[in-house]
Amino acid sequence: MQLIGQLVGTQPGLVLAFAATAAVVVLAGIRLSIYGDALGDRTGLGSGLVGLVFLAAVTSLPELVVSLTSVLQNSDPVLGANLATGNMLGSNVFNLLILALLALVFPRKFDPQKLDSPHTDSTIHGLILLALFALAFAVAGNSGGLVPGLQCSWATLLLPIAYGFILRREHRQHTEAETEEALPEEQALAHQPAPRFYTVLGGLCGLIILGGIGLSILGSRMALPPEQGGFGLEASLIGTVFLAISTSLPELVISFASVRMGFLDMAVGNVLGSNMFNLLIIFAADIALRGGSLLAHASSKHWTSVGLILLLTLLAGLLLRTRKRAATLATAIAMVAAYAAALAFLL
Repeated sequence: MQLIGQLVGTQPGLVLAFAATAAVVVLAGIRLSIYGDALGDRTGLGSGLVGLVFLAAVTSLPELVVSLTSVLQNSDPVLGANLATGNMLGSNVFNLLILALLALVFPRKFDPQKLDSPHTDSTIHGLILLALFALAFAVAGNSGGLVPGLQCSWATLLLPIAYGFILRREHRQHTEAETEEALPEEQALAHQPAPRFYTVLGGLCGLIILGGIGLSILGSRMALPPEQGGFGLEASLIGTVFLAISTSLPELVISFASVRMGFLDMAVGNVLGSNMFNLLIIFAADIALRGGSLLAHASSKHWTSVGLILLLTLLAGLLLRTRKRAATLATAIAMVAAYAAALAFLL
């Protein structure tokens, strides 16, 4: 343990430990998503509900764990709030960028005309939740007290309420649509003995939880001055860039694999569903920060991420409705350019 402490006490060691931990989260997240699809077959709940809720939840589990750990393990509420908020917003930004990368890497397979639907409703629902978050962020300093018992701000309480209504509407639409054919591996997992299946499922969740805790701790160390082995970076930047990208890698890999296998709807639905679920993380982190409002401690620099999410969501809606390949590629390039410009501004 002392050797590990000495290793992460240096900048090269910190980078190496961060990369190794992120790799664990990615590999566990990929396997967990496959088990999530198999869970739908085992329980009979249907791929619509399990895909929308469980698959989005498990691919967002790293973001949830990192954000909660950032709040709980940091004695400084400002540091914890900025890591948690930056992680969630940055993950949503990177998730939307995944759609652009899919269009650029797989120009022939990323054909919006082959989508069962343009996912317009999911895009609009994401914008509604983003608007509620922006409202909570704007009034964080004047929220008029905390919700008794939960100890979160009244404005963030609107997020789970709205998500519940959205989930009900989305589930109704998913159950009316045709489901994707299960992959051979998922069919085999669906018939595994229950003890073995749920033991592996729980083990994968445990790996992601431990990996998320590790990423949060390493992210906090990055904020330390260089003489203490850190990089002297702002907590908001660490959360928005390093933590966000590393915890969004499962979505990236799963989406790429889905498109390669011809499941474009699955890839798009996973990204948009994860973004909606991610916004609930702020509500959970606000509860975890006992005795104060999370967003009241968050830096105003996070408004850059909010604006970028709005822009990328609108462009994503346009991307999913294009009918010509040239327009698809042009929209994807515009999304990448917007992300690069915002990243340059933050750095």
